[in-house]
Amino acid sequence: MRRFVSDLCFLFATVLFFFDGQTVCAQMADYMYRSDYRIEALHAGRLSFEADNVSFFKNNEFSSTVQKGYTLPGFWLQLKASYCPADNLKLEAGVHSIWFWGTTRYPAFAYQEISTWNGRDDANKVHVLPYFRANMALSEHVNIVLGDIYGGANHRLIEPLYNPELNLTSDPESGLQLLYHTDWLDLDAWVDWRTYIYKLDTRQEAFIAGQTARFRANGEDSPLHAYFQLQGLAQHRGGEIDATDEKVQTMMNGAAGAGFRWNIRRSLLKYMDVEFDVAGYNFPKGRVAVPEKGTGFYARLAFQLQNFNIRTSYWACRNFVTISGSPFYGSISTKEPGMFYKRPEMLYLGGDYMHPMKKGFAFGVNAEVYYFLSGKMYSPETGQFAPSAFGKNTNFSLGVVMRINPSFLLKQY
Repeated sequence: MRRFVSDLCFLFATVLFFFDGQTVCAQMADYMYRSDYRIEALHAGRLSFEADNVSFFKNNEFSSTVQKGYTLPGFWLQLKASYCPADNLKLEAGVHSIWFWGTTRYPAFAYQEISTWNGRDDANKVHVLPYFRANMALSEHVNIVLGDIYGGANHRLIEPLYNPELNLTSDPESGLQLLYHTDWLDLDAWVDWRTYIYKLDTRQEAFIAGQTARFRANGEDSPLHAYFQLQGLAQHRGGEIDATDEKVQTMMNGAAGAGFRWNIRRSLLKYMDVEFDVAGYNFPKGRVAVPEKGTGFYARLAFQLQNFNIRTSYWACRNFVTISGSPFYGSISTKEPGMFYKRPEMLYLGGDYMHPMKKGFAFGVNAEVYYFLSGKMYSPETGQFAPSAFGKNTNFSLGVVMRINPSFLLKQY
């Protein structure tokens, strides 16, 4: 504990030494992981080349029984050509790859695991995927996206439903997306197709469908901004043309909540955000041994203090299983097979320092602490409780991220 805190203080002190005096007015996700889907009318007829890269080094010191610790040293890279044949149509084509230093084999399927529902477990020497996106603005407020959609942090899912670490390790989401934006509503609905099957295939098809809707009571730049949000995810496995005896199964996560944001903009404190969400989980009985229904409560406080974004939250749940969230927000131990937690409660503290160097280049440092307050571990089969609840209650994570996203004009038609 002392060593981690001292290392963290040293790292932040080093960051402040090099970047003192720089003011950052956005969170790390805005610069590092999100992409602007709006099509600029002035880009009509423009052909350009774009390189999009996120390099990362993330160390997870997890000592509890929830999840084993691990380190992520690597990067992902997209190389693509972008062309706007009209002022409401943008086409992008290229390749997406992910690389981890020191490895020689990669999964052949989408890198993000789908519980026990993965397709082939073959391995390739490299992990490179074709990349294609067609983005069409049907009106000033509506966009339709086909191919590689605007996924990950762009959905703005709460952390119990989506693990921010997947912005580093998962493949691009691909399928169909509807985006709707007005002064009072942001709507994002999508289908991310994970496993495609042919007739008499020995696997089931798998996809994730989701939607997020944020309703704004007033402008986001108002001194006191209020909003209400609805979020949902459904992970489906099935198909009618496969040759398996497995039943169709659908696992669902959902959340509803409200929040307030104070835009202060003083020299030290820039903003403060308070949010409350109620989460739900449902999964009909099937071959995967998990609870059938569950609930969770999520309370979050975030603020920007000088150049730092600080987040703290409280999470409590009962029989909750998350589809794409961190295991820390679930009732199942991924470290101890077959073990569950009885009403776990957790406190979270996270902070990041974001430094945009110039257009298309940004650097960030992130630190997180997960602390469990309660939740005994037990076996549903025997009904017996384990001697200790979580092993060590405190888990740490520290990461450094850099994004490089330059664009080069090739020709103006």
